[in-house]
Amino acid sequence: KISIRNLVILAALTFLGLITHLVPHSMGVSTVGALSMLAAAYLPRHLLLIPVFITVVAADLFVGPYGWAAMGFVYLAYLAGALVIAPGLGIVGPRTVLSAAALNAVVFYLVSNISQAMLFYPATYEGWIICYTNGLPFLARGILANVVFGSLAFGCIHLVSQHYAHRIALTQRN
Repeated sequence: KISIRNLVILAALTFLGLITHLVPHSMGVSTVGALSMLAAAYLPRHLLLIPVFITVVAADLFVGPYGWAAMGFVYLAYLAGALVIAPGLGIVGPRTVLSAAALNAVVFYLVSNISQAMLFYPATYEGWIICYTNGLPFLARGILANVVFGSLAFGCIHLVSQHYAHRIALTQRN
């Protein structure tokens, strides 16, 4: 059973994810990492993948597919990143947000580049090394996007919760 609180957070994160992910952005700079950080912090584990999955699938349906193998690994990368960072976001703070931002981007980089390595590089050790080396600028952009968007989102939540502390209690996942 889903509580009203979790349903509202789920709907808000999904809406936020859809709106922000459809805004044109350069490759490697996405709000989905920050969305998964928010979901990991404020939703129970059994719900945290829902806003991430709906966001990426709906955006791809709107924009159009770009290759089923690549899309599959991108989806898997986003979902794996969300699951990996969830334990560390039990308590939100500067250190945990920055750690989650970096870890999420690294997981996305490692998983999403598998399809690139398989499709566009020789099936050798050197081919995989070249693929992942060529992906390093995207890793840097992913870390930067997660840090900026994640810090902005958690910072706004903190400011709103401080300002309206007497009216609302936005607690972390339960």
